[in-house]
Amino acid sequence: MRMLGLLFFILLFVTVRLWGQPADLVFKNGKAATIDPALPQAEAVAISGNKIVFVGSNTEAEKWVGPKTEVVDLQGRLLLPGFNDAHCHLVSGGFSLLRVNLAGVQTLNEIKDKVREAVKRAPKGAWVQGRGWDHTLFNDDEWPTKEMLDVVAPNTPVYLRRIDGHVSWVNSAALKLAKITKYTPDTSGGEIVRDKFGNPTGIFKENATDLVARSIPEPSYEELKQAVERGLEEARRLGVTSLQEASTAAAIPVYNDLFKEGKLTARISAWLPLDTVKYISSYSEVRRSFPSDSSMLKLGILKGFADGTMGSRTAHLFEPYSDDSTTVGIPQYTQEELNRLVLVADSLGFQIGIHAIGDRANYTVLQAYGEAYSLNNGGHEEIEFEEFHRERRHRIEHAQLIRLEDLHFFPETGTIASMQPTHCTSDMRWAEARVGKQRCWGAYAWRSFLDYSIPLAFGTDWPVEPLNPMGGLYAAITRQDLETGEPEGGWYSDHRLSMMEAVRAYTLGSAYAQFREAELGSITVGKLADLVVVEKDILTISSREVLTTWVVMTVMNGKIIYRKK
Repeated sequence: MRMLGLLFFILLFVTVRLWGQPADLVFKNGKAATIDPALPQAEAVAISGNKIVFVGSNTEAEKWVGPKTEVVDLQGRLLLPGFNDAHCHLVSGGFSLLRVNLAGVQTLNEIKDKVREAVKRAPKGAWVQGRGWDHTLFNDDEWPTKEMLDVVAPNTPVYLRRIDGHVSWVNSAALKLAKITKYTPDTSGGEIVRDKFGNPTGIFKENATDLVARSIPEPSYEELKQAVERGLEEARRLGVTSLQEASTAAAIPVYNDLFKEGKLTARISAWLPLDTVKYISSYSEVRRSFPSDSSMLKLGILKGFADGTMGSRTAHLFEPYSDDSTTVGIPQYTQEELNRLVLVADSLGFQIGIHAIGDRANYTVLQAYGEAYSLNNGGHEEIEFEEFHRERRHRIEHAQLIRLEDLHFFPETGTIASMQPTHCTSDMRWAEARVGKQRCWGAYAWRSFLDYSIPLAFGTDWPVEPLNPMGGLYAAITRQDLETGEPEGGWYSDHRLSMMEAVRAYTLGSAYAQFREAELGSITVGKLADLVVVEKDILTISSREVLTTWVVMTVMNGKIIYRKK
């Protein structure tokens, strides 16, 4: 009885202390869409430190208001969990804002103008770099050539990545510095595009891009930090409080330093290459590069590539491309090679995510996951970190084209579909030309994934697509072009989602994909206080209005990190 009495006293003391201490931040008079089925909607939310301590009515929220509490009157605005981008490239995104940005450019003359200006500004001996061009917009779906760049950059090396990041376009000066001639062989998993005489045209696909890229000086620490800080600024503005991003080893020190300086304004889940497992013997070797007790910076997946992209006709298909019967794309591994890599990574306890676009690439990845699940079932006692889950939650990044008969492999292996909705609305202009109408029934098949109870995690693949979640939400609910609103009713409209389903995939779905659903992804007492206030109620307004809805406030880790002026 003494023990029970003592426990009761402690519980009473803690409760009095909790309710006796005012919150640091209280939101009231709002519409909080919590993404929590236990309490789907609320008027008010209170935050103490970096945690949510109350979700409920305006009246009850008054108990949390003290002399030093900051009270935000939402005036009826919508409050959501912070957006969690399940797939992006923060460093590349930051650089895309600092270098030549060709996203959406529709004429060769505009590309030339941008490159010409960059050449004028470039220090002597420096490379001009950029990305975002799309030959389906300005060159009648034909690959551009080095001569088009030589006109404005005869002596300065130019390296421009396609919008998907899987093809590079360079000029003659770049070819000369990289020592690439007609006699340079193609790489495994890559292709040098050549003219009828065998000379390089300036286009390099997939792994062949490295033939030029390796001649470009690596960015300095200061340049990396500048790119990361610019990317974080963009994330704050757009309400993105978590970024699951494809890192390089060189970026990890930048994240660590920003974390120590208190300047890391988004939670980073840093990915490393799947090939990492070739050079290590334990999970802890990699884990030591990250803070042991931080909710801000964590090791994410090991990422691999099974193929390329449909836009570049390098995505790996079962049958040839409908508009080029000579190719089925460029696989990056044989089934046996991928099986071996996945088996080792899984045996060491890593979560794995593999880029797969084409139907055969997706099948290949699912088979590799299935074999690892079968052969590695059990064990992992050597893993030292409590946060490691034996539940695998391996992922397919993009999962763009699936044979519907292969969907059952996802739930059987516990695989998550990590997808980017605006890929659908950007690609639908040419998707049917690439793979035909029949195969398009399995393209960007969000509804079918949910029908099979396959977890969806949404992101943007920034800078392949803009970081703004509003574009992705619009694409998910309409499957219509962001500029024109076509086609009427949506492209293969059976795969459309409701707005709540789409928001859930951008929040709780993304948190689940990184084993963080217990602390992120919904407005729930006890979870980390990452929130976003939007100016319009995207749950009720027209779909076109979603595209012009802005974030008015971003809260991360209990602090207001952005206010729209």
